[in-house]
Amino acid sequence: MTFAAPGIVPIVEGPGDEAAAPVLLRRVLYQRLGMSVDVKRPKKAKDRGALVKRLENFLVHASRTPGCAAVLLLLDADEDCPRELGASLAQRARDAGLSIPIAVVCAKREYENWFLASDEEFTGDVEEFGGAKDWLSRSMQTGIIYRETRHQASLSATMNIEAAFQASRSFRRLCSAVEQLVDCMDTGTVSVTPL
Repeated sequence: MTFAAPGIVPIVEGPGDEAAAPVLLRRVLYQRLGMSVDVKRPKKAKDRGALVKRLENFLVHASRTPGCAAVLLLLDADEDCPRELGASLAQRARDAGLSIPIAVVCAKREYENWFLASDEEFTGDVEEFGGAKDWLSRSMQTGIIYRETRHQASLSATMNIEAAFQASRSFRRLCSAVEQLVDCMDTGTVSVTPL
C-alpha cells in the first residue's frame, strides 16, 4: 500500500483550468506564503454550469482522492458577484457535511483577468474588464489567439504574483483561501470559507 502525502485537491471548470490551477497554486504557496504543500491533480467539470449543478458530487469525488486534506473550489464568477456566488457555493459545501476544509474562490469575471492584473501594460480596472481573453489574444504575437488549453498553464507559470495580488481583490481572496486551507490542514480544523 502506498502513502499519499496530504495535500489540496482543486476542483475546476475545465481542461485549461485543470492544467493551470496546480501551477498557480504552487506558485502562490511558495512565493506568497513560503510553503511547500502538495497540490493534487484537479477534478474538472465539463464547464462552470456542470460544476455548479453537481457541486456536491464533485466535492465527494475530490474528498476521496488519496491524500486529500483540503479542497479548493476555483471557478469564474463571469457576470455574477463573486462574493454572492462564493457564499452560496460555500453554504452548499457546508451542507454536504464533509470532514475536510473547503474554500471557494470565484475569480472576478474570469481566471484570465488575473493575468491582466499581473501585466503592467494593462491599464484598465481589472476587476471590471469583460474581455480578458480577447485582450490576451491582442497582446500576443501576431496571428496567435489565446486558447485556455494551450496558454493558461504557461501564463500561470510566468505571471507576476505580487502585481496580481496588488491589483485584484479576487486574486487576494485566492491567496487568503490557500493560506486558510493550509492553516486548517496544520491544525486539523474543518471549515468552509467564505463564511
